[in-house]
Amino acid sequence: MSEADAIEALEELGLRTYEARCFVALTQLSEGTAKEISQVADVPQSRVYDVVDQLHRLGLVDIQESDPRRYAVVSVDVARKRLRQEYRDHLETATTNLRELERRTTDDDGVWKVAGHQDLCNRTAAAVEDATSEIYLLAADADLLEPALLERLAAAHDRGVAVFVEVPSTSARGTVREAVPTARVSVTDFAFDSQGPADRSLGRLLLVDRETVVLSALTEGIVPRETAETGIWASERGHGLIVWFRYVLEERLATVEFETGDPVEPRDPNAECTACEE
Repeated sequence: MSEADAIEALEELGLRTYEARCFVALTQLSEGTAKEISQVADVPQSRVYDVVDQLHRLGLVDIQESDPRRYAVVSVDVARKRLRQEYRDHLETATTNLRELERRTTDDDGVWKVAGHQDLCNRTAAAVEDATSEIYLLAADADLLEPALLERLAAAHDRGVAVFVEVPSTSARGTVREAVPTARVSVTDFAFDSQGPADRSLGRLLLVDRETVVLSALTEGIVPRETAETGIWASERGHGLIVWFRYVLEERLATVEFETGDPVEPRDPNAECTACEE
């Protein structure tokens, strides 16, 4: 790693530019005066004093009270531990403050638009990771069955979540079966080529614990032969969209034959899901 790479890495960890430069310079010098640090770090000597004092407060530099004052850097291993702890402290503080500020929408206007494929992947991942009882996924395009999603489905099944997946083809069924061997998988009978717009097709339908929905469509992207994904999500058990999809899910589970052959008992649409029990 070059000197510039080391400085950049330290900046990524939260040090300011002059702090990173002075720390790297001291690492090279082992110890030195403000003048020597200034020459190596390319930092004005008048700024070195304040910068190194801050590094001292972080526990990265020792100060020798002499004339002139000399500075010595701690070992790389010690610096790593202290930077890691500093990062963790900042992360914990930020998390605590954000939780205090966090507010969730609980009114009837609970449907949110999702702008792009990555946002939909993030929303899908969060819903699957939070699942406690049941996951139903209809993937109308096999390309949506990305490895990261399959890994999360497998992890959900391992913690006792029932996983139902409908896929567009037998090859896609094999992909899911390989990643999540005990999931209930079926080649869907949905008519994907129905009377919709020619430039738009079905994407994904995810219903988690019968209270969170992620729904998307695929469209032609800006680049030729590139597909874009847009959609919506909602997470409010009493919302009309959730109620409708809970009913649809009941019908699907009662009529679809999943590959495992395990019987799927239809449930009362008004029944409480275990994930919703307080």
